[in-house]
Amino acid sequence: MERPAPQTNVAVVLFREATLLDFAGPYQVFDEVQGDRLNVYTVAETTQPLTVEGGMIVVPSYSFEGCPKPDWVVVPGGRGTRDGSFTDAGVRWLKAAAEGAEVVMSVCTGALVLGRAGLLDGLEATTHHDFLDVLRQVAPACRVQEGRRVVDNGRVVTAAGVTAGIDAALHVLAKFLGPELAKEVEAAMEYPHFSASAEKQAGGGG
Repeated sequence: MERPAPQTNVAVVLFREATLLDFAGPYQVFDEVQGDRLNVYTVAETTQPLTVEGGMIVVPSYSFEGCPKPDWVVVPGGRGTRDGSFTDAGVRWLKAAAEGAEVVMSVCTGALVLGRAGLLDGLEATTHHDFLDVLRQVAPACRVQEGRRVVDNGRVVTAAGVTAGIDAALHVLAKFLGPELAKEVEAAMEYPHFSASAEKQAGGGG
């Protein structure tokens, strides 16, 4: 009897003043196949309630110390990536988690956190079009890409602003679990996503 494939652990990182759709969009994509294939959960420095952008209060499922070992990591953006809410402890956890992860994905200014962790050195990356120059400052060894919604370096995937995180999540799903499954999720969500090779970044030209 053939054994079922092991579950892939997907850690969606939370922090104060994260952008709601940056984490909720990818979470929804991955949650569509939650169960046999994926184990999707939220993680933060502690499990205390957090106020994200817009005033919504969210409760992380796990702390950094107590979470399952992640195979995929999603880092959203938001004011918290720039005001100190994403702490040095969070950066250290991300660096350690990235060492054993299959993929680390950022959305919007989540790329700034990846830059702080040194995960973008020598790679191409993108972020929200308003913060491309900030990313260049944070990660000078990174080749910042304008006009692209998703940039895939293999183990590191970065997305442009907000809704681009849904595109990146669908791209990751297609890459690791197959394009047919990704198309099923896209149809279920009624989301006409752009392919990674053809996407354009809103407001940033390209």
